[in-house]
Amino acid sequence: MYDIDLTPILKGKMKSHPRTVGRYNSSELYFITRGWTTPEKFLNPEDRKIEEIIKMWKGIGMHNQLEELLGKEHCEKKREFTYKGIVLVAKADHFPPSKPNEVWEFKTADKLYHDAKPWHEHQAKLYTTMFEVDHGRIYQPIQNEDGLYLKCLGSVERNDKWFQDQLEILVDFHSRVEALRNRN
Repeated sequence: MYDIDLTPILKGKMKSHPRTVGRYNSSELYFITRGWTTPEKFLNPEDRKIEEIIKMWKGIGMHNQLEELLGKEHCEKKREFTYKGIVLVAKADHFPPSKPNEVWEFKTADKLYHDAKPWHEHQAKLYTTMFEVDHGRIYQPIQNEDGLYLKCLGSVERNDKWFQDQLEILVDFHSRVEALRNRN
């Protein structure tokens, strides 16, 4: 009998994709607006640690299970928003058919959240404008002895002026990425 190390396979499946200058993910925008993702880090991302890879892999599994329960046709909708030559990409988790003016974002984590984190709210708020709905809800799937449920961590309202401000921050970030790339 022997053990089989699946780590190299998992690392291969979950490796970072090369960044495309001018194309930015909505899930990263909060970190860009706070200066936590710098142009240097954007162009040269660090390799993911195995702990982060496993968390992402488990999160993908939970998202897939939720899609099965809620209906795949209402989940994982992608939208691209072009502004001043750059593209903001969003992939929202769920659009409940009983609430057509909402978008839901699922946050899977090993630890239980009591409230939505600011970056959760930021992402959901981006989605409201990008997907043209009025409300964004942030949920965490909870599994316990009582079963499985979605705990509402918070909600946001659409604000197109705020969205425009975020785009302007992204345009500035993009120009700094371009300048750095052109220097190298």
